[in-house]
Amino acid sequence: MKAITKEDWMSTRTWIDLDNADVRSYLAKVSDRVTYDLEQKLRDWQTRGVVIFEGLIEHKLIDALLNDVEYLRKHHRDFELSAEIKGVQKEIATFTDEELDSDGVKFNSIHSISRAAGMLSLSAPVTEFLGHVFGSPACALQSLTFYRGSQQPAHVDYPYVRCQTKLGHLAASWIPLEDIHPDAGPLAYYPGSHHPEVSGFFDWGQGSIVLEHDSTQQPIELSRFLEDKVRQAAIAPEIFLPKKGDVLIWHGNLIHEGTAINNPALTRKSYVTHYTSLEAYPQEHRRAKGEGLTLNGGYAYDYPWLSPSRSQLPSSK
Repeated sequence: MKAITKEDWMSTRTWIDLDNADVRSYLAKVSDRVTYDLEQKLRDWQTRGVVIFEGLIEHKLIDALLNDVEYLRKHHRDFELSAEIKGVQKEIATFTDEELDSDGVKFNSIHSISRAAGMLSLSAPVTEFLGHVFGSPACALQSLTFYRGSQQPAHVDYPYVRCQTKLGHLAASWIPLEDIHPDAGPLAYYPGSHHPEVSGFFDWGQGSIVLEHDSTQQPIELSRFLEDKVRQAAIAPEIFLPKKGDVLIWHGNLIHEGTAINNPALTRKSYVTHYTSLEAYPQEHRRAKGEGLTLNGGYAYDYPWLSPSRSQLPSSK
């Protein structure tokens, strides 16, 4: 198999990642009317690799997702979905009741059975903003739910999320489903670390910059590599302590991590979506007729490997 290299990422960067990107010239060609300072958000993205929208999401929608999650825990055998517990990923119906009741369970792409989750993934102005970043409508690739802080060491997303046809077309949103406490293991990110001259490109083996089944390096080695890079660049982490309903959007090459949980009694309920552009969305991940959710200029396609008649969670009814 041909290695995916630095050139594959560099050649597929979005317009705003290019050295000659001119935000003002871009805006002169745009007629979209938005409720926020688009120029400032694009400049933040360009320089910091992260933007934040405060108070964006209605609590009613978040509560609908939380209700769906609790329903799923109690009726998991009725649903077609994958889940992950302690690094083990398999069909949700094969887990025991005790396993599904654990704190560490993550539901993968719950938006495929929860309309509330799909609406969170395609919230405005998230999809509107990413449409400007990509120069193409934003499409949800996958989603994840978290109950507690991940405590995941420093990493970037593209070595793991790489089914898009343009490797550089990747971003993510992080939505807190509750107010996040400093002792709950909050998210931290390194502003400006998305620039390739800062992050560099980690070699997983044989020149590949993404994780493969035969990679000779491990994720912890990526973390050490990135920690060294931000240390060399003298970039200090920023701790994200949001309120319920805020949204953080980050670049697919932004270095971020889950900090230590100082109080195990605290939760850090959150919802993450990874996006690519419509032009880079893999055709094999959508049905021929493009079924799914379309909202606020974004898309969450129905996966073709799932049954069209699969059970749906309460918010979808």
